[in-house]
Amino acid sequence: MDILRFQIGPAIRDRMSGPKFAGPVPRILILRGEYWIDVACVRAARSMGWECETVPVPMVGHFSREGLERLILTLIEFKPDFVLTANLSGMDTRGVLAALFRDLRVLIAAWFVDDPRTILMDSDMMAFPEAVAFSWDASYLPYLRERGFGMAAWLPLAADTSLFNAEPAESWTLPPALVANSMTAQSEEMLQRLRHMSPDAAENLEKAFDAGRVTRQRFAEGAQALLDCGGDMFAGDPELRRAVEMAAFVEGTRRLRIDLARALAPEGLHVRGDPDWTRYLPEEQCGPYVNYEVDLPHFYRDCPVNLNATSIQMPRAVNQRVFECPAAGGFLLTDAQPDLFDLFEPGAEAIYWQTLDECRELLRDYLANPGARRSVALRARQRVLKQHTYQHRLREMVRLLKEHLAG
Repeated sequence: MDILRFQIGPAIRDRMSGPKFAGPVPRILILRGEYWIDVACVRAARSMGWECETVPVPMVGHFSREGLERLILTLIEFKPDFVLTANLSGMDTRGVLAALFRDLRVLIAAWFVDDPRTILMDSDMMAFPEAVAFSWDASYLPYLRERGFGMAAWLPLAADTSLFNAEPAESWTLPPALVANSMTAQSEEMLQRLRHMSPDAAENLEKAFDAGRVTRQRFAEGAQALLDCGGDMFAGDPELRRAVEMAAFVEGTRRLRIDLARALAPEGLHVRGDPDWTRYLPEEQCGPYVNYEVDLPHFYRDCPVNLNATSIQMPRAVNQRVFECPAAGGFLLTDAQPDLFDLFEPGAEAIYWQTLDECRELLRDYLANPGARRSVALRARQRVLKQHTYQHRLREMVRLLKEHLAG
């Protein structure tokens, strides 16, 4: 399909030409949507003295005429070394903006913090040398390379230390807790949509759950591996493939969280999140959402044990809680994701569980040993401040971008 392209005059081309990263500090333009990572990167870039501009972008629908004009004017006037977008927010599915960046030879870094297959849907609109993909989970790098990005590299999540930054507490005022959405409403919506699109696919997904095939490892291989139905039932239908993966992600994650909460409720675990938690736990052990920016840092620090269960869409990666909780001075009991062992020292800086029975025993042990909790939290916090902040991630991003341009 032919892509609509902007007509670019020689004056604009000349303005946008020239070497990248030639100034004293990097110049970054962030397409700012509603992702928490957008704000974290803005804060991190400015804290390092980088030149940083932002353009608000729509999460749903298309750019308004005024919004598009603002983006183009900012590109021309600010002349960034690179543009950063989380999950391709702001990029239209037809590839018009991607074509603009390509024609202007603008270096664009797409940082994926969700399954890129459900975002790109096999589109090759980013298949040009100046388009670079970063993924929070290395499992998706082969897919991103197949889509033609000029480079694809692993870049984990991190902690925003402008929010999460405190020493471990000496005493705790809250019960052990899991702060999470139950995913119940999202799951019901996604499964209903899938049943409407394809009753056969919905039935096959239900069988996959019953057979225990919906795991993080299977999810890395895609919808076809989850259903294990032979042939390619998604040929020519990327929307159906996306619907299957989204339904598997939200329902699989719902089951993980519910199983964890139910297993630990007798040990005094409380959950904080959406009202649907009362379907699964006694009402007195359920509480409302914790505001991310205002309340969550203090909540992590005031809990003796914070529980964590990684979503199904992350075969290898750890979520942001693994960095934010210890940065805020909290103690975290998390599931054993492969990347955890590359990012922290297990046992000293990260306490992990592999089965619900093991998690229950660890919760009992650490609730009874506040000194051990504080020691682990302190070491984990030191590791985060040394290696795992968004300042670290942006510096690594720039290093890789320079390496890519030099190559």
